Amino acid sequence: TTGIIVPLYQFPSTSANWAPLETALSTFPSLQFYVIINPNSGPGDPDPAYQSNIQTLRTHSNALLVGYVATGFGTRPSADVLQDIETYAGWNTSYSMDGIFFDQTQTGFDAEYTSYSDAVRTTAWPGRTTGYVIMNPGEDIGNSDYYSLADQIVTFEQTLAEFREESPLPVPHPAQQSVIIHTLTGSAALTPDQTLASVVQSLKSSGFASTYITNLNISQTDVYANFGSDWTEFVADVAGNICN
Repeated sequence: TTGIIVPLYQFPSTSANWAPLETALSTFPSLQFYVIINPNSGPGDPDPAYQSNIQTLRTHSNALLVGYVATGFGTRPSADVLQDIETYAGWNTSYSMDGIFFDQTQTGFDAEYTSYSDAVRTTAWPGRTTGYVIMNPGEDIGNSDYYSLADQIVTFEQTLAEFREESPLPVPHPAQQSVIIHTLTGSAALTPDQTLASVVQSLKSSGFASTYITNLNISQTDVYANFGSDWTEFVADVAGNICN
């Protein structure tokens, strides 16, 4: 069943910032959400606003929370990456994570990521027997050994125009693949022949693990710092026939 991956890169200055996600979690309790928490392009030091709002998300059993860790496409010092994992793991149980989201994953297999995955898997995460691992190369990696290291891999992160050009997307391991699409405007606008619902249905039919679609334009804004105006419709489309 396809779930929703949520790059939650906005600061919760008020509870209203994360309210669209909170509403979706409550409305569709049988729909799985994979929420990426990113205080400061990494763990930073979660202030009270983060702590209280994460605690609220933790009350929903359909929210799996992963901490954002940048890897610089394999160039970031491994000691820094491992320290970020340790920092997230050390957060208080009341606002703890379930695992890690490795951004900027090198597309060609890099054995360094084995140590990163092992660190997440063997670290104690409250309420879990093993940590959850998501990697984001953002493009197709073929039948890579990375699939043995991660629960999910983002194998597409681009505009709707690029999605059209590359469709059908390669699906070597659809149950472990995630698709992120942004910028549904201009030449990438939806059409009567390609609606938001039809795009979502094509991803669900392919068996992808999760998806995120936003109509925010990457040339105009940080598409992950806010929810698009299509958020509610998108969530309902993914939920589809799921019984709640």
